[in-house]
Amino acid sequence: MAKRTRKRAAKRGGNKTADGNVAAPASQTPEPSKLKVDAPGRGKQRREALRAERNASAAAVDPASPQTPPEEPAFWFGFEVTWAKLLLGRFIFFGLLAVDALLNFAHAPRYGAGDFNVAQLPLFDLLMPTRTSYAVGQLLCAWLFVLAACGAATRLVLPLATVIYGWLYFSSHLDSYQHHYLVWLIVLLSCFVPWNKPSAEAVPATRVRSWALRLILVQLAILYLWAAISKMSPAWVDGRTLGTQIHGSMKALIESTVGIKAASVIVILVELTLAATVWNKRTWSIAAPLGLALHIGIVATNLEIGLFAWLMVGLYIFIVPDRIWLSMVEPLEPVRGYVGVVRDWFGGAIGWIVLFASMGLGLVVALFARFDYAPTVALVLIAVLIGAAIVDRKHVGRLAGANLLAFVVWIIVDRSSSSAADYYRFWGGSSRRLGDVKTSEYAYRKMTEVAPDDGQGHFQLGKLLLARDASEQGLAELRRAQQLEPLKSRAYTAEAKWLSTHGKKDEAVMKAREATIIDPNDSEARSLLDSLGGS
Repeated sequence: MAKRTRKRAAKRGGNKTADGNVAAPASQTPEPSKLKVDAPGRGKQRREALRAERNASAAAVDPASPQTPPEEPAFWFGFEVTWAKLLLGRFIFFGLLAVDALLNFAHAPRYGAGDFNVAQLPLFDLLMPTRTSYAVGQLLCAWLFVLAACGAATRLVLPLATVIYGWLYFSSHLDSYQHHYLVWLIVLLSCFVPWNKPSAEAVPATRVRSWALRLILVQLAILYLWAAISKMSPAWVDGRTLGTQIHGSMKALIESTVGIKAASVIVILVELTLAATVWNKRTWSIAAPLGLALHIGIVATNLEIGLFAWLMVGLYIFIVPDRIWLSMVEPLEPVRGYVGVVRDWFGGAIGWIVLFASMGLGLVVALFARFDYAPTVALVLIAVLIGAAIVDRKHVGRLAGANLLAFVVWIIVDRSSSSAADYYRFWGGSSRRLGDVKTSEYAYRKMTEVAPDDGQGHFQLGKLLLARDASEQGLAELRRAQQLEPLKSRAYTAEAKWLSTHGKKDEAVMKAREATIIDPNDSEARSLLDSLGGS
């Protein structure tokens, strides 16, 4: 009976299901077009997809969870620091290197003087830098280091900076700062550090692995170890060497507390401790305060070795425990969202427009820099900037900002230091000693334009002008030097000598007498005064 019922149902158009039952006839199934479906709109679908993607990314980038197991040896390939530390260290360290390059600009006239040079390595004798190439090289390095500090095209700018920095150092023994060799090694290793943000979803606590950063810290440990070993001699241990290197209030403080001899021994112990702790994350809480105290103490002694002490302080950003930096950036967490919004404004075509605007503004800023060749170098850097933008197309807006910041750094260092003035002073002095009077006069004249309130430029220019019988201009320059340096007798003595050789004895006696009053120990002025019978 059931069998006949199923057959009749089949004849009426029913279909059997997989379990043998009869499905409803097709005529009784509603058409799809007649069904009422509450399907979400396209906008809602997109929002749900984006929400799901963010949730998946957040789960993938969890700073609290460990990364995948590192490759062996884990000592190198498992070394991790937080993104917050990497970002801060990048900005401070490379920013300091940019300032250091601009301060070294002043030494350019020493290079190629008299066509004499001794390279650090024999190969580099063929690549001897000149005044021009050295000056241009330092300006290029400063620009490249600012871009690196901003994280702009680091895969391009850091190798370029490494090559230029190495050439400037290894090509001549005129660079007597031994720490520049260490800096070059660090810059070389920094080419392999992942300086850029690991992912769009990365947070300050996101951990980043870098074998190169571990090697930089090991290099510092080697530095401290050798520094301690080199001090293990009677000349240092008994305090004689340290006593001659520090002066003023710092020396008085040491003498009134532990004493110079004890301080000398303490320095050795500190450096040995740093050699054992600076590379190990577990001992950073020991290394950080010791190292910072050591290098800030060196700054306080006014023992000028370029910016070495400050560069070391900058490197200690990588040694201060990560939790310190995370606690400092935590209050800034709400700002991250606004930064992301502003960053998105400069994407696509707008980023390129901003880049070209940055090029124009950078050229204008470079025109106000007093560094020799600054405008010409700025023009060359436009081509480098375009190349960097092609390599790093995703961050064109960042490149634009970094480019403008680099030229602003030029102006800041120029106006806040004597680097540009010292450049012309060294150039004038070396040319004068080599007998190139014309070039020397040009350099000192430029110095008076760059630093009109520096008496030395006016003094040297005045002497050169008097030597070629430009008496009116020469005397004007000497008298300007007398106004700017009222406590120095040299300009008075120079004028007295010229007056005495040009038949103006009474005026010469008066100037020589003024010189001896200002400086009773000026033997040249005293001898001139005696010869004129004015004593």
